[in-house]
Amino acid sequence: MTLTNAAPSAQPTDGKPDGSARERREAKARRRRALRMTLAATIVVVVLLGLAGLAWYLVSDVEDLGTQNVAARDLLASSEARVADPATREALAEQIAAADALLAEPFLTRLTMGTAEAGEALGAASDAVRGSMVDLARHEVTMARKGLAAATGRGEKVYAATEGKGADDSVRSSLRAALDTGTAADAAASTAFTGTDLERLGEAEYDLSTKRSVVTAATEAMSTAQDAVTCPAPDQVWDPDSGKLQKDQLARIPWAPDFVVRADVLDGLIALDKAFQAEFGTHLTINSAYRSYASQEQLYDPSSPIAAPPGCSNHGLGLAVDIGGGVETFDTPQYSWLKTHAEDHGWIHPAFAEPNGRVPEPWHWQSVLARESS
Repeated sequence: MTLTNAAPSAQPTDGKPDGSARERREAKARRRRALRMTLAATIVVVVLLGLAGLAWYLVSDVEDLGTQNVAARDLLASSEARVADPATREALAEQIAAADALLAEPFLTRLTMGTAEAGEALGAASDAVRGSMVDLARHEVTMARKGLAAATGRGEKVYAATEGKGADDSVRSSLRAALDTGTAADAAASTAFTGTDLERLGEAEYDLSTKRSVVTAATEAMSTAQDAVTCPAPDQVWDPDSGKLQKDQLARIPWAPDFVVRADVLDGLIALDKAFQAEFGTHLTINSAYRSYASQEQLYDPSSPIAAPPGCSNHGLGLAVDIGGGVETFDTPQYSWLKTHAEDHGWIHPAFAEPNGRVPEPWHWQSVLARESS
């Protein structure tokens, strides 16, 4: 029996003999080639996906600018004559033209230039137009509120002045209802004014204007009803302010300081006086001008047509004067001269005071602003 210390050689567990070194190197090389091919394919896929994404983004960006441009063009058309500052529409038109030019460029040019800046400029210009539209709408609401306030102020004055004066109560009740609806419309407009909703602002302006017309009509109806009770002559017109003007509404006649007229007709009277002086060498002789309500009450005699009832006289509105110095008689040179030249300076001789009128009064002259009244 022969003994040996050599260990038996190891064998692969799979029973296959171990390959050579060259085979191992070739297998390794194959694995590296496969890895490189996989990596290259992955890079190509990533690049293609990136290019596709970029193309989608560019196309989408251009489509967004196109949509934005269409909306801006619609805004430009709808905002005509509806902005407080026309320069905002001009700026929007320029940005629309710039967007049109960019959208007409070739794809590669748009790729280089981009559309973000054009979109931002178009958005800013559109916002400016919308803001200017809101500014104009608010201005229109403000003006409508002022108009309604003036109408309701007049209406409240007529309503107060007709209390217990014998006019039809139903007409007076209608005026009260109109005034109340006007107050409600103003309150609603005040709420709308704080917002930026153009439709709501437009509705507020329309409602205010409508209510102003309603109040004005109701006020006139009340004045007419009171006139029928207070002023018997058809050429007389009742007015709640007659004989009740404030001092700051009146002005003294310079050459006849004991008399006053309404301040806004004084310049015409002064001009007429200067022309009269140039012709006759003397001032117009003023015998009567503005009369307070109390003064008219003292003058009024129901049995005589000479003085109108209180509330029915243009003297009470500071729009009439009685003139002497030859004018108090028909067909004098002074009277005839006034008939020819007075209207050039805003004064006339009314029909009721003509020789064939209801109350022949050569001395009574009144401003063209006056309604025909005694």
